Amino acid sequence: MYLVKYKVYKELDIFYRVSIEFDLSKEVLKFLKRRTFVMFDVIQEIYESAQNINYHSIVISKQNWNNFYFIHATDLHLAERNDKIYEIVKRWIKLFSGEYLSKILKEKIEIKLDELTSNDNHKNKEHLIKPLKKRFINPNNQLRRFIKKMNRKVLQNELDFITLTGDLIDFSLLSKFPKKFNLFYKYNHSNWRVFKDIILNLPQKKRKGIVKGEELLCPIFTIPGNHDYRPFHYDIRWGGLYRKMGLKASEAVALNDKLLALPISAIIKNKKSLKWYWSEINPSLDYFLKLGNSNFIFLNTGSDSFKNLSDFVTGHPSLTGLKNKQISYLENLINNKIQQGDNTFLFLHGPVINPKKKIGLFKRIKHKFGKRISTKIDEFRESLLKKFGKKTSKIRIDKKFNVKYGTVSSNWEKLVKFCKDYCVLTMTGHTHTLKEFRLGDPENKKSRVFDAPPFSLKKIENPAAIFFDTYSEVFTNAKDIEKFGPFVVQTPALGLAGYRSPRLVGAYREIKIKHGKLSSFKVKYIHR
Repeated sequence: MYLVKYKVYKELDIFYRVSIEFDLSKEVLKFLKRRTFVMFDVIQEIYESAQNINYHSIVISKQNWNNFYFIHATDLHLAERNDKIYEIVKRWIKLFSGEYLSKILKEKIEIKLDELTSNDNHKNKEHLIKPLKKRFINPNNQLRRFIKKMNRKVLQNELDFITLTGDLIDFSLLSKFPKKFNLFYKYNHSNWRVFKDIILNLPQKKRKGIVKGEELLCPIFTIPGNHDYRPFHYDIRWGGLYRKMGLKASEAVALNDKLLALPISAIIKNKKSLKWYWSEINPSLDYFLKLGNSNFIFLNTGSDSFKNLSDFVTGHPSLTGLKNKQISYLENLINNKIQQGDNTFLFLHGPVINPKKKIGLFKRIKHKFGKRISTKIDEFRESLLKKFGKKTSKIRIDKKFNVKYGTVSSNWEKLVKFCKDYCVLTMTGHTHTLKEFRLGDPENKKSRVFDAPPFSLKKIENPAAIFFDTYSEVFTNAKDIEKFGPFVVQTPALGLAGYRSPRLVGAYREIKIKHGKLSSFKVKYIHR
């Protein structure tokens, strides 16, 4: 068991199932007249001067789970260094704009800045005209703003819980740390402390640019993502990350002295990075929850996979995927927990479906009746093509696109089949983009995809017909959602936008259940 193997609880290797019974006080009953749920901390007294506190670990709810509301958010990318960047860059700007610099030195700096920012596109240059305070995106602040927005919903009895699907932190160890410590065993030197501190609004060092926080007032359910397995930090210039954060290239250079990263260590992955996640946040990697006739399944899709090398090299790394024991876990749920007529929601970090933006090279050079075929994924929106009278077989994207690009390396086809046969909605993250798909019966016309190029050119069978559109906007009532589902969706990141979609930053998805049926799953944004 991983909790014992990685000594999450030090030398303790015996676990107990504890049943708790208690009466609700008059104070709690009075509170529940105004609110739909109440949360309790569990305090374990170890000895007189020490105790362990499991915050928000017991929830008493009045819900009948026939009409309820929850939120899906993903890719928070929290890190202590995020709260330092604004001060570092601000001091750097002040230093190199002071009157004490000679005119010659200023000219040399301006030339260098022009060289460093020459690769920024036109839209980025327009954005970079804004002062640092208005353009810098701190993922930690994104979560603080998100919590405030969610708390308003809780106080109005409009929110029951939140699901967070991975990349909760950017990397596990702080960017600067004492070398003498065995850091995997020091909670204070982990970004998991930052995650917990923000959720509970615990005291933190005051810095310029940090938004005032609040304690989150509702339950959360979490799973890890590939970044959560990474021990060490990376240079924010790599892959143009600084652009996601609203910084100039020259400002990213200014961070080197304080936050210098090593190229090799940055791609290392280690399960020990999850030690404080298991200990302080959630001891389970895979788990199941049943509320009314709704099933909630949370599965860990693992760390970065180097099996699909082409995906990794192009900046869209696939994840290790589902192990055989996880498939057995799903089969056990099918046989014992999932009943006909249930709503089953599946939560993963790694996407199940993820086509490239364009059709492959060889298909792009094909011509049909003298006309070039459509090549971009946006040209295959189902609602658009149906207006032009296209047949269903012509609308399917799995016949044209590599739908396994940057998804999961292991048991992909079994995962797709489970989503098609048993789930009403599958929610994922990882890509920082908004993509939505629906799964249909392939009608004996199954497509195939390459398993893991370039190492494996074996083709594996795709068990579903796959269609593309923004279905959360197309279908806005329970009847249509049930008729045309199931759906597999990617929710844009809460913490950082994608490289090509900066407007999608600060996203989350609202899921509404009315009369026991999924009635809405629209994406919202904390800044809009």
